[in-house]
Amino acid sequence: MKAKLILIIMAGILFLSANISAQDPNFHLYLCFGQSNMEGHTKPEAQDSLNIDPRFQVMSTLDCPDAGRKKGEWSVAVPPLCRCHTGLSPVDYFGRTMVANLPQNIRVGVINVSIGGCKIELFDKDNFQSYIETAPDWMLNMLKAYDNNPYGRLVEMAKLAQKSGVIKGILLHQGESNTGDTIWPAKVKIVYDNLMKDLNLKPEDVPLLAGELMSWDQGGACASMNKIIATLPHTIPNAYVIPSAGCFGLPDRLHFTAEGYRMLGKRYAKQMLAVMKGAPKGFDTPRDGISHGKIDTVEYVSKTVGNNRRALIYTPPGYSKSKKYPVLYLLHGIGGDEKEWFTHGQPQVVLDNLYADKKIQPMIVVLPNGRAMQDDRATGNMMAPDKVEAFATFEKDLLNDLIPFVEQHYPVIKNRENRALAGLSMGGGQSLNFGLGNLDKFAWVGGFSSAPNTKAPQELIPDPKRAEKELKLLWVSCGDKDGLIPFSTRIHEYLESTRVPYIYQVIPDGYHDFKVWKQNLYQFAQVLFKPVDQSVIEKYSFIPDDGRPKGGVPASTNIPGIQYPEILPDNRVFFRVKAQDSRRVQVDLGKKYDMNREDDGFWTVTTEPVVEGFHYYSILLDGTAICDPGSQTFYGMGRMASGIDIPEKGVDYYSVKNVPHGQIRQFRYYSEVTRSWRRAFVYTPPGYDTQTSERYPVLYLQHGGGEDETGWPNQGKVDLIIDNLIAEGKAKPMLVVMDRGYAVDPTATDAQGRGMFQNKTLEDVFMKEIIPAVDKNFRTIPDRDHRAMAGLSMGGFQTFQITLSNLDQFAYLGGFSGAGRMQEGEDFLKLYDGVWSDVNAFNQKVKVMYLSIGTDEPERMYRTVNNFHKELEKAGIRHIYSESEGTSHEWLTWRRSLHEFAPLLFK
Repeated sequence: MKAKLILIIMAGILFLSANISAQDPNFHLYLCFGQSNMEGHTKPEAQDSLNIDPRFQVMSTLDCPDAGRKKGEWSVAVPPLCRCHTGLSPVDYFGRTMVANLPQNIRVGVINVSIGGCKIELFDKDNFQSYIETAPDWMLNMLKAYDNNPYGRLVEMAKLAQKSGVIKGILLHQGESNTGDTIWPAKVKIVYDNLMKDLNLKPEDVPLLAGELMSWDQGGACASMNKIIATLPHTIPNAYVIPSAGCFGLPDRLHFTAEGYRMLGKRYAKQMLAVMKGAPKGFDTPRDGISHGKIDTVEYVSKTVGNNRRALIYTPPGYSKSKKYPVLYLLHGIGGDEKEWFTHGQPQVVLDNLYADKKIQPMIVVLPNGRAMQDDRATGNMMAPDKVEAFATFEKDLLNDLIPFVEQHYPVIKNRENRALAGLSMGGGQSLNFGLGNLDKFAWVGGFSSAPNTKAPQELIPDPKRAEKELKLLWVSCGDKDGLIPFSTRIHEYLESTRVPYIYQVIPDGYHDFKVWKQNLYQFAQVLFKPVDQSVIEKYSFIPDDGRPKGGVPASTNIPGIQYPEILPDNRVFFRVKAQDSRRVQVDLGKKYDMNREDDGFWTVTTEPVVEGFHYYSILLDGTAICDPGSQTFYGMGRMASGIDIPEKGVDYYSVKNVPHGQIRQFRYYSEVTRSWRRAFVYTPPGYDTQTSERYPVLYLQHGGGEDETGWPNQGKVDLIIDNLIAEGKAKPMLVVMDRGYAVDPTATDAQGRGMFQNKTLEDVFMKEIIPAVDKNFRTIPDRDHRAMAGLSMGGFQTFQITLSNLDQFAYLGGFSGAGRMQEGEDFLKLYDGVWSDVNAFNQKVKVMYLSIGTDEPERMYRTVNNFHKELEKAGIRHIYSESEGTSHEWLTWRRSLHEFAPLLFK
């Protein structure tokens, strides 16, 4: 009998062992239930069935032969994820987002049992029968698919799934049919509690994520229910409400569009990831019945500052002078002092709770005043230079005065391995600067939302191999909504190719506040003074996958300090704009790209590779073109527009260099021809204002159609091109005059022609007004041998019209993507009043005639210039013809043209 009993026990142990070994802790399971929005109302679009990571799986809750799915079996989570013919739901993009943000060894499985139109009572296992008895006829077949017991089917499938994974959370979207029911939260709690009991789950380990119904901003018919849903966390402590504001809805005012489901699903995932990576509820709430540490104020002599200074010191529960403790020095921000953490962060509460849960090593925590100056109060102008400098001075105070005081008066372990330094904001920058700069003093360093005082990564860690050897751990964290996050991100980007042990944590929906910093302390304290391996780093590291491509840099045409648009290494462009109330947003970059909506009203898209050069673009909000708020604006396309400059690789002729620079001046003059004030921009070369005896040749440089006199200074980078050519000795110092290419004679008759393109009027303005005004107001050499004219596109045609009609005034002319005009069958030599009738005389008189065109320009434009070149060649008229390889009718063609043309002048 005894032997038989032993065999039975052994068999039981083996059975349990088999079950335990089969359950994969890296297979995360999520139960999903609710009504039609959770079921999936809207038809999936093509993108919703593409590129689904096989790590995202669904357990079918019934047989779907057409989809090749069997009840109780796992398959890749291609929609629909509820029943055989339901639609897209929040679950789809919940799972997609989860696997995109979790380590590669983590899989995500979902089980979705939902019934359109049902009340929450349908999932009450003790009362569902009475609900079914009154169910409408259209619901009966849906109920029948689950054997008239949806809750039972959910539990049945969940138990089966538990054999292969671990339930991590529950997703709920329900309430339309319970609108106005104030006890709905209590009814949800009944279902939740039953699931905990029936599946042997602990509520503290399984959060409930409940989504809002279609919101007021989308005209939601049941939006009033969201006020009741918002109270759910009061009834279920581990419940979280997922906002629906901005998630697009259908005209029925109940269901979401496909884009709305994508947005809502991503929000479910974002909250779940925040729960997984964040601090649990109540971590910063004082508890009764636990041991508490003690905080005292101390004074120490600061030889650095020359007076006594204060600090707060926390000693842990059970503190004894007979024991030795490691020490954490915890620093405040620019507007705080030694009491900031104590007042706003209550570190003693966080630490006491951690001790009670046996999650941290006993340690002493020192809260100093990081403003090392005689008057270190947090008053007055916090940004005053002396106060800012005092934060840097604190390094000496910390190392030479405070640490020796602590080690003299407290039982601490006096080595670097048991000394940590961390801080928030300005204190985060101090911690990184001082800690990484003194690795002989600190082995643990943490920067929470580190401020601009943080040194560049190359300065912080000039020798990564030394840091790898001496650092126990570097902690860098910041909220994703914090404007200071670039200072943390750049450290991560610098370190990710090294072997330095570090954790980089981005906190979802995190701002620059103590909500973030208390979580940082809660987690950082748990890793201090313990062995650190890769599993610890993976546990706490979190970099949300926002779907944005990596490796981009802000476009040079952005407003300074603005991140987007970004240019990617392959010349694709990532755009991100905020348009909270728009339903469709596009980027018009010649080709129109539909943008995808993110949370908080942001829209994003990544384009195809864009050819090098300058490009105008617009943002289309529901079809209306506007300028991108993140971009500088340029006059082009006949209006102000955004522009993006894709840099030409391998060249620097239009880059800012450390060479002498000229100036671009604005010059206004009154035109008797147009009866109006006109404006020109004049480039003066380096030395113009100091070498006052020098006189200069002049290049008149014209813009194209749809642009104005700002084109060459802004889009064309004329000053940089000429500066660099002069510095290299390739071009003569010269003036460059850029005038408006439109001139309207208000007295012109219909027969003479009205409108902006009165080229004869423009010629009169040039010959009678612009040239005389420039010669009068600037130190020019006022003769034809020192006067040139060129232009792009329309400006090229204008150049040929004006110069060829006035060769007594010009010796150099150039047309960039625009030159002379000729009609088919027209006698070439008779153009421009027969200026080429004597070719030899023309060749003697004109020193340089230059034509250029991009090889990828529109066919008509290319043929116009190329044919003109061929006619010149046939007639024996001396000229230079150049083709810009791979460029179209745009500014890179014209920059290249100017770079070639300018060195030919005045020699």
